[in-house]
Amino acid sequence: MRAHTATAIINTMAEIKGRVLAVTSGSELSAEMSPSMSGRGLELVIVPTLKYAAARLETGDCFAMVVDFSRIPFTEREPFLALHAQYPKVHLFLLESLASMAPASSAPLRRLPWPLPVGFADQVRVIGRMVIFLADQVLFNTGAVQAAFQQAGVSPLSVESTKALPEFIRQQNEARIFATQETKPKKSWSLLGGDEQESPGITKLPTHVVVAPLVGGMADACALDAAIRAATPEAVCYFVSGIDPVRYALQELKDGRPVALPRDQAGRVAGILIENMEGADVRLTARETERVLLLDNFKPAVVSLAQAMSGAGYEVTATMDGAEALKLCNKGAFHLAVIGTTTSGQYSGAELAQKLRERDPDLRIIFMVEQYPLKAALQGVSQVVELGLDDAILKPVEASRLIFSVEKALERRFLLLENARLLKEMQELNRQLAAMNGFQKNFFAMVAHDVKSPLTAILGYSEVLNGKLKAMPSEQRYAANIQTSAKTLNVLISDLVDLAAMESGKLRVEIGTLNLLAVVQDVYARVEIAAQKRNLNMKLEVPPVLPPLAGDDARIGQVVQNLCTNAIQYTKEGGNITIKVETAPGKVVVSVIDTGIGISKEDLPRVWERFFQTKEAQGMRKAGFGLGLKIAREIVLKHGGEMGIESELGVGSRFFFHIPVKTPEPPPPPPAKPA
Repeated sequence: MRAHTATAIINTMAEIKGRVLAVTSGSELSAEMSPSMSGRGLELVIVPTLKYAAARLETGDCFAMVVDFSRIPFTEREPFLALHAQYPKVHLFLLESLASMAPASSAPLRRLPWPLPVGFADQVRVIGRMVIFLADQVLFNTGAVQAAFQQAGVSPLSVESTKALPEFIRQQNEARIFATQETKPKKSWSLLGGDEQESPGITKLPTHVVVAPLVGGMADACALDAAIRAATPEAVCYFVSGIDPVRYALQELKDGRPVALPRDQAGRVAGILIENMEGADVRLTARETERVLLLDNFKPAVVSLAQAMSGAGYEVTATMDGAEALKLCNKGAFHLAVIGTTTSGQYSGAELAQKLRERDPDLRIIFMVEQYPLKAALQGVSQVVELGLDDAILKPVEASRLIFSVEKALERRFLLLENARLLKEMQELNRQLAAMNGFQKNFFAMVAHDVKSPLTAILGYSEVLNGKLKAMPSEQRYAANIQTSAKTLNVLISDLVDLAAMESGKLRVEIGTLNLLAVVQDVYARVEIAAQKRNLNMKLEVPPVLPPLAGDDARIGQVVQNLCTNAIQYTKEGGNITIKVETAPGKVVVSVIDTGIGISKEDLPRVWERFFQTKEAQGMRKAGFGLGLKIAREIVLKHGGEMGIESELGVGSRFFFHIPVKTPEPPPPPPAKPA
């Protein structure tokens, strides 16, 4: 084979689902990510800088890139985004540190997780530039973002719509600049000495923090960010969302955009990538409007929480009576129940939760627990664990906190039900497949048994006719055609017989002393005639002697014959075929090498499948089911060996197998000496 032949050796290499490029100057990221990567069949490749990352992406062997901004200067954000634009099919993950998310640095739109990172609101308080937060509908409607900044001493301005927001931010920024310039020290008289003193003017500056609702997703947020920064270049924008990080990440990967995650969530990257490969469509499936049952005895809380959840897109039914809640809750009536204290003393919260679950096992349940007395609060939290409920929230309940918990619980419900549905579908498909396989095995066995006897008669009589019609060339030709066709059919039937025996575990292999040299030379003598007819150059390379081997001469001959027949069939006239036998430590290797059509990288893993034929082979194949390689490999496995392939499309192939050397039996122990 040529030196540059692309080699793929099947069954000897561990499967690698993909390589992930991590850009970091430290060793911590590798330690954090490697276990989750290797456990999912992913390989982590570490490079220290943007320059090395660009060089590695040129090789085309990485399908994802992770940038660690705790170790990489966050000023390189835009160069990394530009690199991602060059390789849009490479998934990009940005691991954000508190410094890389800080408003002090100018950058394109950044995504903030919810709750906000510790210390972030303090950074916003002391910054002098305009900072805009585009909040998802739930966080904005519940006032969660505004409240978080107010607790840090910042008074944000809430804007009800993003229409004309870029112009509003420009005007707000100009007003701040003007107010700063107008704030000049004024002269006054000292009360003690009458001298003039500088007295600072006190002017309250317009707020520099704006919170606005975002209708849409990350693409809409990016477009709005670009418009705002075009009008006010020094402004910085953030998108704040309480959506599940995995769901967010899968949606961004689907849309071809970078995924921003907090640095401490680096270990989730592998799981996100695998789910994106295998099950993203399930998690991103649009769901029906989910129905929530809200139960509590404090009417103002019931009204405000019901309004907040309705604003978040849920269909809410509120009640203050536990007995009424039980009447309302039949199977499928609600997706989730939020249980606080009821006006009816008939049931405790735990008893009510149990009864609701009995009526609907798929119902998710969240407890709202009184903080005082402390003993009751602890009991309420422990009941959540005991009863397998979804969450416990201490009263008074903040609307954004409840909605966050509701979202998590409903996501879990959806995934559990979807998994159950898929499992049921898979079980039904497996049942159908088992029935089909059973029918197929019985069919093969029946065909092999019922066709073999009449076929043997056809072969015998055609051979007799061929001999008796030597004096009649025209008639003899008909008899010869019958005999040739019968032999071809016999090979096909033999393959079906072997397949049926193999799949029932009854493939017969008689292990004895194997004379491999004689087997190979016998096959060579038979196939050389066929090779010459196709104008192929056939060569045999064998050593003078071989170590002792154990095996079935007929079956190993069947394997070599199959490999040679394939090589002759798929090599064009003038090509070369070599049968080569060589020794290796503990084994003997037999190879059949050709300069034929070869096999593509995509088709290599499938060559062992029954009935499989490559597109190129289908155009050249004369007869056969595509069972030969599968049967040959099974025979080699029965001998304790293995079979492999090296191939390149348009260059040729090397099919090879090895058989272990027979271990000599230990000599019998010497006879015991007479006493």
